[in-house]
Amino acid sequence: MRIVTVCRMNQARSPFAQAVLERNFPEDHISSTGVVAVGGFSVPDAVRETASRWGVPITQIQSRALSDVAPEIMSADLVITAEKSQINAIRNLGYKGLIRNYEEIVEDPDFVPMDPVGLIPDAMSRELGKVGALTLRAAIEAKGFEHQNNIHVVIPHGVSDMALALANAQMSRLAENAILIDCDLRAPLIHEIEDLGLERFFFDIDQIDSMDLTPITSQQILTHPRQVDFPEKYFLSPAWREWIQRLADRSPVVLITAPRHSQARRLADSYLASYMADEFSVISA
Repeated sequence: MRIVTVCRMNQARSPFAQAVLERNFPEDHISSTGVVAVGGFSVPDAVRETASRWGVPITQIQSRALSDVAPEIMSADLVITAEKSQINAIRNLGYKGLIRNYEEIVEDPDFVPMDPVGLIPDAMSRELGKVGALTLRAAIEAKGFEHQNNIHVVIPHGVSDMALALANAQMSRLAENAILIDCDLRAPLIHEIEDLGLERFFFDIDQIDSMDLTPITSQQILTHPRQVDFPEKYFLSPAWREWIQRLADRSPVVLITAPRHSQARRLADSYLASYMADEFSVISA
């Protein structure tokens, strides 16, 4: 597949999206541009450093003007734009193929990323996380990757909502006869799980590509045994997508993610952990 990612200046969202797709679909031809980009400007160091830390190093380190990429757009199978308003620029080139924009992919408006250039580091990281999640979702929908059963994601709005979110996730798993997974790799839900009377059944994020899909009971939860630095790199890897897909081919899946806000930070984790979801529940007390 040939995919072009598009934003305004080709300085953050589209080159990061390109890097995410290159990591996940190395067999595809991926490029990026900006609708008002001027060629030759370097992607900001902060964006490149975040991408590298998350395991998706940016390969197109300088911006490319729309006119320079026009032949690649015309031959693309899919064009992904950061904003709906950018579609006209692509259509005006004569492109008649499939275009997806971030604003239409997920109904939850909090998923839509703003331009991260110039934001403080944690805010920039969160917006890039949204970019990664929506880019992967657009690509897998276009490619036709399917799973047999429903994937339901429960997202705590803040840290204080974790216990309520877990209780909600457990009710959903019982109603759906689903596998329940604690996706808060940064801070696994030890106390909340104990308080709800669930048994922890451990998975190793470094070994999920070869993990035995042993059935778990309705009173067990798949959780990680330790805190993980930079969980974003795991959620952006092909192994995460393939593991969740394997699980969802066997039974319904309920994921509880990290909160969107900690006391001091705005986190990217919940967006990245949930990009394959069929159903979203955001829990706020």
